[in-house]
Amino acid sequence: MKKYSFLLIVFLFFIFTGVWLFNLFAPSVSKQSGMVFYLKPGTSKSALIADLSKRGVIRFPFLFSVYAHIKAKTYLKTGEYYFPPRSSAISVWRQVTNGIGFFQRPFTIVPGWTFKQLRDALLQAEGLEHQLASFNDKQAIRRLGYPKRHPEGIFFPDTYYYTRGLSDFTILQRAIHDMQKRLADAWQQRTTGLPYQDAYQALIVASLIEKETHLDRERPIIAGVIVNRLKKNMLLQIDPTVIYGMGERYQGVLNKNDLLQDTPYNTYIHKGLPPTPIAIPSMASIDAALHPAQHRYYYFVAWGREGHQFSETLSAHQAASAVAIKRRHGYFNEVLVRTMISRLIKFQ
Repeated sequence: MKKYSFLLIVFLFFIFTGVWLFNLFAPSVSKQSGMVFYLKPGTSKSALIADLSKRGVIRFPFLFSVYAHIKAKTYLKTGEYYFPPRSSAISVWRQVTNGIGFFQRPFTIVPGWTFKQLRDALLQAEGLEHQLASFNDKQAIRRLGYPKRHPEGIFFPDTYYYTRGLSDFTILQRAIHDMQKRLADAWQQRTTGLPYQDAYQALIVASLIEKETHLDRERPIIAGVIVNRLKKNMLLQIDPTVIYGMGERYQGVLNKNDLLQDTPYNTYIHKGLPPTPIAIPSMASIDAALHPAQHRYYYFVAWGREGHQFSETLSAHQAASAVAIKRRHGYFNEVLVRTMISRLIKFQ
């Protein structure tokens, strides 16, 4: 009788051990997309086991508590985790006790954004620690270690990944470092004879290109127009610079009075480049600024989605502008044409 009792105990032991091991190692994250889980600071092991049990990750919390008790010397690492599909309870536990497999959130800096738009987007980014809100632009750029630099245009547009609780300044630090490296590398490979004093002026030109066109094929051509005008000491007459200088006063339409407003960014009244970039340029615009197309164009006018019409002379540009207005409005508006032509200043 004692022999049978012993065998029964051994049998039950192996059954219990088998069930225990099965529940430790069997896949328990069923979602094909996996699971994002935030382990809050101060969470105890028992509370975590109860929470994971409610979510179906741990099927038998009592049995799992036995394993947690055996691993008593392990400690929970707070943070936001990503549990891959078909993760087991044991693999999940290893993640949260070793601090591995944190969930990576994406934040994308879009070419053409101003620093204000970048700030606003960072403030809306979920999971970031929003320290930037307590700093104005000058304080923010000083905090980043560049007290003499204007924040406009100096952050590289890309997708940056972060974990929950990271400071928004960390994103900015990565982006400014990336821009410095990429710009420096591109500057070393530039076309000779460009009318730029340094890489920063090339960055300014790249920002003008970025705001003027969304078509990659046009970027080197527009860069060539800017270079041609700079070499001839002509006014650049680029509308986006005027718009940038107006700030919040811009309401969607430029008129003749706007073009006469004396701001440092008004390239209709000030020769040369504006003092800073006017937006974040893409790498395509930076490459175009450093490798402009060689041509004899000095003018261009927008033709809608098709891009721009480029001209070598003012008279050709005036004619192209008249056609552009007709195309835009469906009829020949003489007043609009005269207004457009009055904005054109003959190059010297």
